[in-house]
Amino acid sequence: MNGMPHRHAGWQPLLSRRTALQLVLGFAAGSATPRWASAAMSSAMPDFAGADALANALVEEGLLPGLSLAVMRRGEMLHAKGFGSANLETGTPVTAETVFRVGSVSKQFIAVSLALLAEDGRLSLDDPLSRFLPLFPRAGDITLRQMIHHTSGLGNYTETEPREEFFRHARLDYGDAELLAAMANTSPLFKFEPGTGWAYSNTAYLLLGLVVQVVTGEPYGAFMRQRLFGPAGLTNTSVDDAGEVVPNRASGYTAKPDRPGEIRNADFISMTFPGAAGAMRSTASDLCRWHAALLGGQIIQPSTLQDMLTPARLANGELPPRPPRPGLSEEESRQPIRYGFGVFLGEFEGHEFVEHDGGIFGFVALHRSFWPQAATVAVLVNYDGFDSPEKFERLKAVRDSAARTALAI
Repeated sequence: MNGMPHRHAGWQPLLSRRTALQLVLGFAAGSATPRWASAAMSSAMPDFAGADALANALVEEGLLPGLSLAVMRRGEMLHAKGFGSANLETGTPVTAETVFRVGSVSKQFIAVSLALLAEDGRLSLDDPLSRFLPLFPRAGDITLRQMIHHTSGLGNYTETEPREEFFRHARLDYGDAELLAAMANTSPLFKFEPGTGWAYSNTAYLLLGLVVQVVTGEPYGAFMRQRLFGPAGLTNTSVDDAGEVVPNRASGYTAKPDRPGEIRNADFISMTFPGAAGAMRSTASDLCRWHAALLGGQIIQPSTLQDMLTPARLANGELPPRPPRPGLSEEESRQPIRYGFGVFLGEFEGHEFVEHDGGIFGFVALHRSFWPQAATVAVLVNYDGFDSPEKFERLKAVRDSAARTALAI
């Protein structure tokens, strides 16, 4: 779930079938050593001073309260550091263990949960939604796979207008039946006929969380804890609940709308409202561990991982065209969308990656992994008030600087 416009522009070549297979098998050419396994790095530790300086500048210039950066390669944590304040009122500093809400980074976890249930034979990703939520309008016309891929045509309830109405709904606690009813009131309920286009849909992913609960008979967070968080060694990751006492929890902040440059506490949101679309909390280090485990073959089977990292296609067999949006360049508009199971697929300076950003009231998350270099970078901040593309680019520059250093090893 994103509390701000979704930013995914300029996605580059998709993973080829051969290179995707190399990734899911997890082996270097001519070697029996898994790429994502722990391996000895160079005797000289990499220098992340450039990324640290960029992060420090953001804090010192007052552009955000705090930031956490973590970098992992081949199972070794190369860098984990905090900058600025986790709480401005108490002066608590951000550390490598500070816990942030991660918004739409949550989507890959629910997608993997459904993939695991498919491996268990408890559902098929090509099942219609009506098998699990028969009361939802047109549930027989869309499949779980289409919902995972954002090709179902479902609208996006977080685009509710006026925004004051959305904020009002976001403050309320919801049970499963209430969430189902709220999603059925998404307007428009469908943006296009299923399988004929691509549109980012928090509605779809919230419904997918309900599907997991119907199949397992338990909260989707409990299933994740057993099948995802535990096996991946994620000790600070969970579906969030504002009522829980969470050690090292960061407070979320936003910009004052009438006083540029000043920061205030973020609006309250009940974490039942984003649900499976964006309700998780984590640390930068845990997100690195997650991709090391997932892409290292510890969570799902190689064939399932290959499926996860294969970009969605429409019913006509083509990659989805990019939806128009303000500020999209002509070159970007020609690039199709490449989206797998809760992750975008792209390229950065010749290196293929999988990633998903996240944004929710008071927080932004950047999470990207490169392969076959087996490198992951996570950047978490407790601020959502980036009011210009230039400021957000400076945040991405922290991630990119850290990535360059990790990839150069």
